[in-house]
Amino acid sequence: MAMKLIILGLLLEGDKHPYEIQQVMHERNMEQYIKMAKGSLYYAVEQLLNKELIEVKKVVTDQSRPDKTIYSITPSGKLAFQQLLKKQIQTETTHFHPMYTAMAFIHLGEEDVIREALSQRIAHTKLQLEMLKRVYNLYGIHAPKGSQAIMENAHELCKVELKWLTKLQDESDQGLFQANNMSSAEKARPYDE
Repeated sequence: MAMKLIILGLLLEGDKHPYEIQQVMHERNMEQYIKMAKGSLYYAVEQLLNKELIEVKKVVTDQSRPDKTIYSITPSGKLAFQQLLKKQIQTETTHFHPMYTAMAFIHLGEEDVIREALSQRIAHTKLQLEMLKRVYNLYGIHAPKGSQAIMENAHELCKVELKWLTKLQDESDQGLFQANNMSSAEKARPYDE
C-alpha cells in the first residue's frame, strides 16, 4: 500500500518515469522512514497501470538507451490516492522495538556484554540524531509540511530513544539487571511518566 501511495503522490506532483520516482524517493530519504521492499517500485507501477490509476503519458525514444516510459496519474488514480492517504493515516500498528526481545532476558546477560552493547547503541543513536539534524537543515527547511513533520517526529523519537538507552546504561552500571542484585521493589517498580 505504501509504495502505491508514494507513486500516486509523486505523480500528482508531475509526470515521471519510474527511475525519476526512485530518484525523488532517494532525494527525500524516504528509505529512512518508509518501509518498502526492494524491487517493489516497478511491480507497483505495473499494478497501478493495470488498474488504470496511472497511464502512459509518452514514451521517449533514444537510440543509445532503452525507451523511457513517462507516466501520469488518471482521475481514478487521484481518487485512489485520497483513499490510500486516508487509509494510511488511520492505520494502527504495534511498535515492536528490536531491543524488546533482549530486554526480556537482560537479567541473564553478562554485565560487560550488556554495557558494551548499550554503549555501542548509544553511540549509534547519537550519530543518528546528528544525521537527522543535518538532513533537516539541508532539506527540511524547503520540504513540504508533511515531510517536515516526518523529520521532526524522527528527531523526537531518536531523542526519546537516547534518553531510554542512557537510563538503561545507568541501570546497567548500577548492576540492576543482574537477577541476584534485584530487590523485590526493583523487580516490580511502578511506572512513572
